Amino acid sequence: MERETDYYLQERNEEVRAETPEGTGEEKISASGKNAFLAVPGETKSRSEGRSISKVSEFTSYLRFVWPYVLFMTFVFFGALFAGYTSSANSPGMANTLMESFSSRFAPLMAMSPIFIMLGIFLNNAFVSLLFLVLGLVFGILPILFIAFNGYMVGVISHFVAQEKGLLFIFLALLPHGILELPMVFLSAGIGLRLGHQVLSALIGKPTEIKKEFKEGIRFYFHWIVPLLFLAAVVEAFITPLILSFL
Repeated sequence: MERETDYYLQERNEEVRAETPEGTGEEKISASGKNAFLAVPGETKSRSEGRSISKVSEFTSYLRFVWPYVLFMTFVFFGALFAGYTSSANSPGMANTLMESFSSRFAPLMAMSPIFIMLGIFLNNAFVSLLFLVLGLVFGILPILFIAFNGYMVGVISHFVAQEKGLLFIFLALLPHGILELPMVFLSAGIGLRLGHQVLSALIGKPTEIKKEFKEGIRFYFHWIVPLLFLAAVVEAFITPLILSFL
């Protein structure tokens, strides 16, 4: 795992070189920038498509870099979700207490207009995801605990709601936004776990690139995770209620 950072950074440098034509210097780049308004429409479209491909390549490259940690966090979440679901079934009193606590916390938000609900959901998820990433520096322990707690709470709430409205309601309530939201949360926690692993490696004398990895993780967070969390919040506030209204 010690060489993964160099491999990833080398892969990014190769992608940048591949996107820049041979012999193109700083002067040519500057000139092309000044005369961009004179570009042929077809050429402009080609460059735009190239940038889109580059962004997708960047996303997949970074995902390959952190996927073992993301996969671990995914297992932690769903393992805790299963534990929460079964413990709620076995201890209804505890489930009622947790649901009351959850409802009192979010009831003021749910009483607001959809736009404020969307903003509240987005800001909460964005903050929590950033917390997962940054606190991973503490040996990666805190992201694991937070992911486990959130998974447990989702399990408890899912069982409580399923008792009243059925599993189909739970599925339709979680899937539309969850398909975007959960992978981004797992990615944030996975990056945090990766950083924690690098801190531990540094403490035992192994070569690491903690500063570079932290900057890369933050850049990825703002470039990919935040926009997709915003889209998930839009879906949860506007699309999910519309779907549930047909039940």
